[in-house]
Amino acid sequence: MKKWVIVIVIIFIIGIPIYDFLNVELDELSVGKFLSEYPSPNNDYTAKAYLIDEGGATVRAAIRVEIDFENEIKTIYWNYDESTVNIKWLDDETIEINNHKLNIFYDTYHWKKDSNWEGNRNN
Repeated sequence: MKKWVIVIVIIFIIGIPIYDFLNVELDELSVGKFLSEYPSPNNDYTAKAYLIDEGGATVRAAIRVEIDFENEIKTIYWNYDESTVNIKWLDDETIEINNHKLNIFYDTYHWKKDSNWEGNRNN
């Protein structure tokens, strides 16, 4: 019985940090290096783009975009294997980031949650 308890404890000690590392949420991302900012057409919101490039030779760069709502900042976009960003506001609530159209209030793009991420790369 003691052996099973030890095995379970070891699984939790090793498994939880690995699970947490693999399941990164948008609000847990590092800030990254500021690239540029894009005010909305009505100037109520600002999209700010950042380059996350902390992996050295083993991890590729990623782009993170946050929306500044004046009293709240929310990351709405994170895509791996990107080092440049193309942002275009389509209207006061809709933004296109590297060919991904998002409503700033309801939508997010998280590359790990995109089942077709590989197919959408470098479009």
